[in-house]
Amino acid sequence: MVMDSLPRIALVGAMGIGKTTALRSLCGDNMISSDVVNLDRASNAKEFTTVGTEFGEIDLGDGERVQVCGCPGQERFSFVRQWILSVSMGIFIMVDVNDPGAVQEASRLLQGVAALEQQPVVLILNARPAPSAAVDAFAAALNSAGHGVVPVLQADPRDRNQMLDAIGVLASMLSLQSEE
Repeated sequence: MVMDSLPRIALVGAMGIGKTTALRSLCGDNMISSDVVNLDRASNAKEFTTVGTEFGEIDLGDGERVQVCGCPGQERFSFVRQWILSVSMGIFIMVDVNDPGAVQEASRLLQGVAALEQQPVVLILNARPAPSAAVDAFAAALNSAGHGVVPVLQADPRDRNQMLDAIGVLASMLSLQSEE
């Protein structure tokens, strides 16, 4: 199977939310990273940051493979993010629902998805521990902001099994979409 024919899932979200960590937990060393030394420590204190697209492949078993692409979180790389979104079947928007700006960030990313010619399936992954009441309030705020019902899952980007479970939910949503 050639690379272009693989289903593609995009990981998007703010700088430092865990997109590269999720990709590493899913793909291990079978990924291409674009991390460089972070020169914008005022925005985020992390040592390295993603400046391009990161790619990896996951073997889901029974010959099923999926490509996962991590997008840089900085707005100056929005053109890279939009390109990856335009060629993805599914999108994980990664947020921290505890962050006061999470609804605004998710709304901005959802608007970018809505502008696409082909609509991918979108799931929101809460990448930080949060009480279920905070997750529910976040989902309700997105709905009130006009985004409708967008599924919000709890998934630790460091935990491969949690990320695979999220991919399973996304695959089920894609299957339901194809039946419509």
